Amino acid sequence: MQALEGVRVVDMATVLAGPQTARYLADFGADVIKVEAPAGDGTRRMGWRPPDGGDAYMWKLLGRGKRCAVLDLKTDTGLDAMRRLVDTADVLIENLRPGTLERLGLDPADLLASNPRLVVLRVSGFGQDGPYAQRPGFATLAEAMSGFAAINGGA
Repeated sequence: MQALEGVRVVDMATVLAGPQTARYLADFGADVIKVEAPAGDGTRRMGWRPPDGGDAYMWKLLGRGKRCAVLDLKTDTGLDAMRRLVDTADVLIENLRPGTLERLGLDPADLLASNPRLVVLRVSGFGQDGPYAQRPGFATLAEAMSGFAAINGGA
């Protein structure tokens, strides 16, 4: 038995920080369901790909241990399916810009009213409010703004 066996995680995050967090949870035994848009997660096409085609190596790392579901959250059918899925989850991981989850019709307050045990993990560069909240945030940006990049490596 693994430490997180019996824990269900819905991963609707993209790129690295959110999906990587979900991957760690899968590594410890959580049942992780990766929700992708109809076009597929962008990391399926990010970086190196096998010579014979297929998904990028980045996706193979980030998608490890996850089950995938394609939902179009811009449709009523997709949104209803997402709500039903979240009702069965212990954790929801998202990394949309602040306010986007709410605009989609997935306000955390509503999700928690329907599923009080749910933990909503909101991965963002600058938090949900404050002067920089609407800015996109990636590791290299945080490293530069914090001065970390300046003290690492060459000039």
